[in-house]
Amino acid sequence: MKIIVEQVTTKADRAAVARIRQQVFEREMGLAVKPLSEFDGGSHLLARIDPNRYPVGALSVIDTSGEHDLHKSFELGFGRQFRVARFTHLAVLAPYRRMNIPLMMMLNAFQEVIGPGGFDYTWLLFDTQRVASSALVNLLGFIPTRNGFSSEYGNRSALVRNEKAARTLNATRQAEQYLEQSRRLRLLAEPTTQSPFAVSA
Repeated sequence: MKIIVEQVTTKADRAAVARIRQQVFEREMGLAVKPLSEFDGGSHLLARIDPNRYPVGALSVIDTSGEHDLHKSFELGFGRQFRVARFTHLAVLAPYRRMNIPLMMMLNAFQEVIGPGGFDYTWLLFDTQRVASSALVNLLGFIPTRNGFSSEYGNRSALVRNEKAARTLNATRQAEQYLEQSRRLRLLAEPTTQSPFAVSA
């Protein structure tokens, strides 16, 4: 099973992102989400399963440079001279979780959005209880802030990554290596005589 990650460019892509968000946030979690039109200034990524290109995951990257009140509300002390991007609304459909799809989307975002956009920092809000075991911290080099926050999503901590730091570049390379190793192991585990989409009788 091959997973591809692409930037959203068409109305059909945007509709797929909206469906994934609705399934994960509204139906599973009971939360209202902002319409995609409110994030038109950002970049959106869509993960698909080949060969049928079925959309299974979504992630948005929003430029928050200059939004000092927003940063201050989460005790993020970015200087006014820095370009800053936020990762938000990460969602993967339930049958496709535990397949490293969030990691794939994040790495794609670093390569296709964050690097070319010249961003100095990236940040996101994450479940406080899962911070210590998160791949975001242990693989991608995000650093949690001291304090947690209560939100409609539960207790959250802000995670920050300095995109210009040497340790960040090393973390990205290590995450890419981990992902490649996981892909090879997954291929070895898949049956070669049966389609991964076949249904047993």
